[in-house]
Formats: sequence, structure tokens, C-alpha cells
Amino acid sequence: METSRLTNRRQASGFSLVEILVAITILIIGLTAMAGLVASSLSGTERARFMALATTLASEKLEDLNRYPKAALQIVAGGSLTSDATVGTLNYFDDTDLSNTTGQVSETVAITGGYSTIVHQSNGQISTTNTAAPTGTGLVVFHRRWLIENSPVVNGITLTGSRRITVIVNGTALVVHPAVSFQMSMIRP
Repeated sequence: METSRLTNRRQASGFSLVEILVAITILIIGLTAMAGLVASSLSGTERARFMALATTLASEKLEDLNRYPKAALQIVAGGSLTSDATVGTLNYFDDTDLSNTTGQVSETVAITGGYSTIVHQSNGQISTTNTAAPTGTGLVVFHRRWLIENSPVVNGITLTGSRRITVIVNGTALVVHPAVSFQMSMIRP
């Protein structure tokens, strides 16, 4: 009887080393899975933020190009969505640099002999500088290209007298993978 009391006391006294190791292993697996889920969620949130910025930049460039009259020099047919294109003195690409700290937006385009940068500050002031090298310093940089087509073919139908403007925005040097890319088009008579 004394032996059975001693055995019962030992069994009721706590967990064995094997049980503790199994519990710790299960806890580590659970915490690792939770950390992966949190990291994936944060990455998805960052990607969505950059995609929203790319959408805004594409829309803004479409609005800029749409405001020119059809015969304006800035709206000459040309450009490319896959490489930087220039027709005469017109560039069909630019870089947009967004500052996370000051809220300013810089648009840099290549010009003869260097680069021209237009800075839109958060207080509404706009300044332009010409430099020999690009001045972008922000961590959030987007490269925009656009293509302007006269009398485009849409679903096998030629839209004579119209023009299609397509803008593609690619995120460069962003912290998200895969890279952010957004394309938007409009047709104007």
C-alpha cells in the first residue's frame, strides 16, 4: 500500500521532461507560424500602399497629358511602355520621387545637357532646378513611361481621329517584392 501511494504521488507531482519538450516544440512552431503571418500581412499592406501611389501617379500623368490640346507639341504621337523613348526634344518618361519625411513630390525629366526637377512641396510651393545629374533622394521612386497613339485600334476597330494615351508606372527601389507596376489608358477624341 505504501508503494502505491508513492507511485501516485510521483505521477501527480508534475510534468515529465518529455512532456515539457513536446509543449515547447508546439509553442515554437505556433509562434513561428504567427510571425510569418504578421510579416506577410505587413508586406501586403506596404504593397497596397505602393500600388495606390502608382495608381495616383498614373492618373496624374494621364490628366497632365489630357489637358493639352490635340495639336499641342507635348501630345505628339510616340513613346514606349517598355523603354525610355524620346521624339525630337520630347521625353515620354520621367521619374517621380516621393519623400516620406517632408511630403514633397519631385518629378525629374531628362533635358538637353542634364535633368530638370520640379519639386512640389507639401506647403504648396513649387520650384524647378536644372542639374547635370538626377537629384532624386527619396526611398519611394517610381518610373513612368507613356505611349500616345493616333487613331488607335481597339477590339479590331480603328478609332479614326481619336488618340489613346497609356501610362505605365513601375516602382523602383521599393522594399516590396514583386515590384509594383500599374498601367492605365484613356481614349480621347
